Amino acid sequence: MRLGEEHNSCREDKISGLPDEILVLIIDKLDARTATETTILSKQWRDLYTHSHTGYDLTVDDILPPRYHRLKQIVVEAKARYEAEKNALKLDGSYASRDWLYSFKDWRWKVCLLTPILQRYERWAMRRYVKRVNAFLLAPDNVQQRSIQKLRLQACGRSDFTDQWITEAIGRWGVEDLELVIDNSSWRYDFRLLDGCKNVRLKRLVLSNCYHRFAPNPLTFQSLTSLTLCKESLRMLHVLDILENCAQLVDLRLKDSGCRQPAFSIVIPNSQLKSLQLDNYNTVSVHLASVPYLETFACRGQPTIIRYGDVPRLRHVSLNFLQTGDNGKDDSSGSNRTYQLSKFFGGALPSLEYLVLQLRGRQVSSFS
Repeated sequence: MRLGEEHNSCREDKISGLPDEILVLIIDKLDARTATETTILSKQWRDLYTHSHTGYDLTVDDILPPRYHRLKQIVVEAKARYEAEKNALKLDGSYASRDWLYSFKDWRWKVCLLTPILQRYERWAMRRYVKRVNAFLLAPDNVQQRSIQKLRLQACGRSDFTDQWITEAIGRWGVEDLELVIDNSSWRYDFRLLDGCKNVRLKRLVLSNCYHRFAPNPLTFQSLTSLTLCKESLRMLHVLDILENCAQLVDLRLKDSGCRQPAFSIVIPNSQLKSLQLDNYNTVSVHLASVPYLETFACRGQPTIIRYGDVPRLRHVSLNFLQTGDNGKDDSSGSNRTYQLSKFFGGALPSLEYLVLQLRGRQVSSFS
């Protein structure tokens, strides 16, 4: 072989000469970040990623460098120390303690110093993240349709393309299992935009810091069987609005509410809901007024007053109230309120087959 021919053979892209079916198998072996990057190699590779496996996890965390996560952890730990000392000093009624003042200044100093650095990393990562998700979801109309069963999108802050991502994922590509996480911000989406789409197959939906605009009857909710709402998605009016329209909903989970919620009364006599889980759902009380098909109820986090109404099929109840302080006087919210066990079993409790109670501290007293 001559030198020129050898040089040309070294420059030849042999892997792109493989059949598309083989290239798709190769992409399936890559992580989500690397697989998405293959879309910029050439026109041939641009659409191959869209024909690979049916589950995708596209997160901005894959782009953020390790230093970002280390700096963010420093801020989180400083705030945790401040909160712990503040709650401990509330018990003694002392707010002028030098230790508390020092921890507060230490936390504020680290926040003021590191926040601009973290924000620069987030803006840089989001620019790259937007390009990748756009290349994947906002593909040209001539791209062959595919079925995506599961998709997870995790963005850092807001993006002008978020509405398009949701509409394309659910309405065009027929995602059946969608998880949307918005960190450091919140997003409002009008699910009525999907009412005219013919390819909607959504069955499971997870929203974190994303909530829907007020919509009387969004058709998308009517086909849901599993729904999880986290953080800012837990606004009470939106939760009640969704419940009234989720006729086929079987599993509902409410997690990590950032602020105190009003009393939660569930009246859905026509619902098929069978499982309800409240994880750190910071509410005054829960009233299961009318949930005729409910079989399993779980409540974890702060002690919550619970009343039972029309729940004839309820057989499994799990109450996990372990958020009280180490000395039993204070919970993480600084409340000194005492709960009697009878407060967790108000109303007409049906016959249970399975009951789990995990309690701690003097916030919980005996039956009255």
